[in-house]
Amino acid sequence: MDTETKPLWTMKRDAMGKTWTVGLWPDDTALGQQPSGVYGSSLSGHVILGRQIIAISASDVPERQDETLLHELIETSFVETGTPYEEAVVSRLSFVLFAFLRGFGLWNDFPWPDREEKQ
Repeated sequence: MDTETKPLWTMKRDAMGKTWTVGLWPDDTALGQQPSGVYGSSLSGHVILGRQIIAISASDVPERQDETLLHELIETSFVETGTPYEEAVVSRLSFVLFAFLRGFGLWNDFPWPDREEKQ
C-alpha cells in the first residue's frame, strides 16, 4: 500500500482477540504497492496482518466491496490459523459463499460510508 496515501474512511472491529481496522482506500492504485506483511493479491483489497488492517478499494461498487471484504477475511483466517491455501481457492470460495450468504439473507451489508449514494 502506498504509504503516502491515507484511507478515506476506517472502522474498527474486534475479532480473534485483536482489533482490526477496515479501511476504504481511494482506488486500486493506492492498494497496489504492497509492503512486507501484506497478504492478498486481490486488486480490490489487501490485509496487513502485523497491523491488523484490511484495506478495500473505494472505487468498487458496494456489493464488490462486501465480497472483497469476505475474501480478505477468509484469506486472513487461513493465515492466522497456519492453514495452507491457494489464492484461486480463496477467490472461488469467497464468491460462492458470498452468493449463498446474500441469497439466504445471512449477509448484512457492511456499513460502508455513503452506501446509499453508490447503489
